[in-house]
Amino acid sequence: MSEARLQIAVGDYDRTRPLIDGVVRVEGCDSEVITGDLEEIFERAFEHASYEVTELSFSNYLIASSRNECQYVALPIFPSRSFRHSAIYVRSGSGIASPRDLQGKRIGCREYSNTASLVVRGILADEYGLQPESSEWIVGDVDRAERHSIDERNWPKGRVKIQGIVGESLTTLMERGELDALIAYKPPSKFGLNSAMERLFPQWRSVEQDYFLRTKRFPIMHVMAVRKDVLKERPEVIGSLMDAFSKAKTIAQSRLSIHQAHPVMLPWLTAEHEQTQAVMGHDFWPYGMDANFDMVKTQIRWSFEQGLIPRQYDVQEMFVSGPR
Repeated sequence: MSEARLQIAVGDYDRTRPLIDGVVRVEGCDSEVITGDLEEIFERAFEHASYEVTELSFSNYLIASSRNECQYVALPIFPSRSFRHSAIYVRSGSGIASPRDLQGKRIGCREYSNTASLVVRGILADEYGLQPESSEWIVGDVDRAERHSIDERNWPKGRVKIQGIVGESLTTLMERGELDALIAYKPPSKFGLNSAMERLFPQWRSVEQDYFLRTKRFPIMHVMAVRKDVLKERPEVIGSLMDAFSKAKTIAQSRLSIHQAHPVMLPWLTAEHEQTQAVMGHDFWPYGMDANFDMVKTQIRWSFEQGLIPRQYDVQEMFVSGPR
């Protein structure tokens, strides 16, 4: 049998760089690994199924799969993960001192259905009893107005007040006092330049570490997925992809242990690495379903509770069957 031809679209991370560089190969496959703007990769994958294997937004994957509109099936490979307590910004002088103060407030986000927003709302509900319907949600561009329209197709219908904004940025609304809080997966451009906004959790690192120590949950932002026609024709690619991505991750982890000449421009990289392992264990970025079952199940539950998917799917319905 000839080798499977795979075009693999993935973000440029330390844990995928060995694949991008060809240091790690996908066994039994003639593979081409490409990278680029993730939002463009997601759009091409969801709209056109352009790649045999691709990175996808976990939240939007769940939504598309629940509608039978996704031509991919997820693998238990998670190239992007992030705690998101640090992603919540509040307007200075708004009187918001704790998560419960967000009740009844106007909260902005780039996409209501993106994974960062899903995770923030899930944590706010689980940890602080703040349900999404208790606030008003404003969807728009964070730093500068880019879109001419806001796609509403993934919004939950009839249970949450959501409004799309075009022509102005969410940061501008916050500066004018028309927005109380903002979920942003990277710091807004004006954060730190003035006193218009501050983080809801100023000591976010300790809050996120406490969350992990209590729950053992490390939120998943993106999943790798294989196109259904490829999986049907070449089911053996599951094992080959799991092995390749795991080897690439192992190489990245080993580089963090290099002390004599740091591979990353962090002066205290060694201390950071050791502290992370002390909190989260040696393999703090695990692949496979055994180590991630609770986190995956939790995010499926959040998606259902927030009205993004119609029922609480079993984990096995959303992921390939194969190596765990």
